[in-house]
Amino acid sequence: MSITQEQVNTFFSYIKPDRLKYPERKDGSLLEAAESDRGRVINSAAFRRLQQKAQVFPLEPNASVRSRLTHSFEVSQIGRYIAQSIIKEFEASSLTLPDYEHKIAFVSTVETACLLHDIGNPPFGHLGEAAIQEWFTNLTRDFDKKTDNIPSSDEIRNFIKTDLVKFDGNPQGFRIVRLLSNSQYDKYGLNLTNSLLLSIVKYPCTLSTMEKNGYSKIGLFDKCYETYKQACDSLEWYEGKPFPYMQIMDVADEIAYSMSDLEDAIEKNIISEKALLKVFSDYCFKPKSNESSIDITTIFKSKTEDNFSDQSFIEFKTSIIHNAVKEVAHNYVIHLAEIIQGEPVKLLNASSSEVAKLLKKVKDYAISNIYSHESAEKIELAGRNIIQGLLRHYEILLRLPYNKFKALLDGKDENGATPRKLALDFELRLFHRLPKTHIDKYRISVTHNQENELIYRAHLIVDYISGMTDDFALEMYQLLEGIRIQ
Repeated sequence: MSITQEQVNTFFSYIKPDRLKYPERKDGSLLEAAESDRGRVINSAAFRRLQQKAQVFPLEPNASVRSRLTHSFEVSQIGRYIAQSIIKEFEASSLTLPDYEHKIAFVSTVETACLLHDIGNPPFGHLGEAAIQEWFTNLTRDFDKKTDNIPSSDEIRNFIKTDLVKFDGNPQGFRIVRLLSNSQYDKYGLNLTNSLLLSIVKYPCTLSTMEKNGYSKIGLFDKCYETYKQACDSLEWYEGKPFPYMQIMDVADEIAYSMSDLEDAIEKNIISEKALLKVFSDYCFKPKSNESSIDITTIFKSKTEDNFSDQSFIEFKTSIIHNAVKEVAHNYVIHLAEIIQGEPVKLLNASSSEVAKLLKKVKDYAISNIYSHESAEKIELAGRNIIQGLLRHYEILLRLPYNKFKALLDGKDENGATPRKLALDFELRLFHRLPKTHIDKYRISVTHNQENELIYRAHLIVDYISGMTDDFALEMYQLLEGIRIQ
């Protein structure tokens, strides 16, 4: 399918310097706005903390094994490569492209979106997410039971509907950049451009719209939706539909994570490089009846099994990534009309693509042999108990009546009684562990909407725990359990 000038113009029209809050220092150009976004992300504390959050292997002492931070840089490199390849595909069509500034700003926006894609992940990865979901599901049921026979307050009724039962790193990441980061008195967080905000929303739905929009996860908390809507309005984008640049970020992550996880498995001696290449040699040259034969000459330029097995893992990895990027860029341009209408497009299709078949095999192998390896599973199981243990301790703050929690906030209640006089000594010490910036963002939220105070309080606690690094979560759990004192 050929692309039109109008489609290309529409595609680049989504690159704008507009932000939800007009910055005090005016960005002099579109390019400066995009570079400012990148600077805000890289210099944020939440981004730095990814250095001590696991990609696959929590609490890993070997610095060569990837953290969420190193993984994010690898995804950003692939995202940048895809964006540049898309521009090259556009240029081959002989259509008129926008100026240099628009093209570079587009590449930079994709790259920064890739840097942000994991910023909301809690300690201990997906098991950490599941631990928070499970805990809040049980808690809201408990709240519901206790109010069955008496009229519920608006706060309790609203809390029972909290979307923290579907907690995920994606909506938490959006919450971090649009509220929690930057000045404690600013309700705009990093105040990123609207182009970048939409580029990180993988699932453009809330709990109430998830099923209707055909998603299995949420990408936005209810209390963040208004920000998302404002960004859509600013760019004249369709609410609830995947943003074009986000689809690039998503496929860059898909290409990066399975390949890098294989390399980490080699680094940790879970499998040898030779054995791994033998697995894929057998897959390509000796396909089982339920697997399709792969023409590897299009990817590796190898015609025989011996030539394939003689390569290094780095050659294997880079050949797949290079070919995957080129294929994604080509498919992206072919399906540009659908993409700019907000339609999700499968940019790597295992039913018709040699490199997609290989990537699927890589992913299947990682699931069977790496993610389920005891070195990852044992610490993940411990991590689940750490997260839920921290939540159990902080539950006491969630169950306090608002007037008592406010006494912790203000140092006294409306009658002048201090937390000590109110017998809140333990609660006060728990409260003092919460970051001041998060507390101030909680105050901002409650000032704007008192009715949902309990939900904001729950988010305050989850913001603190999900923002922890793996090792700090372990330390804090041991401290609260009395296992260690420091």
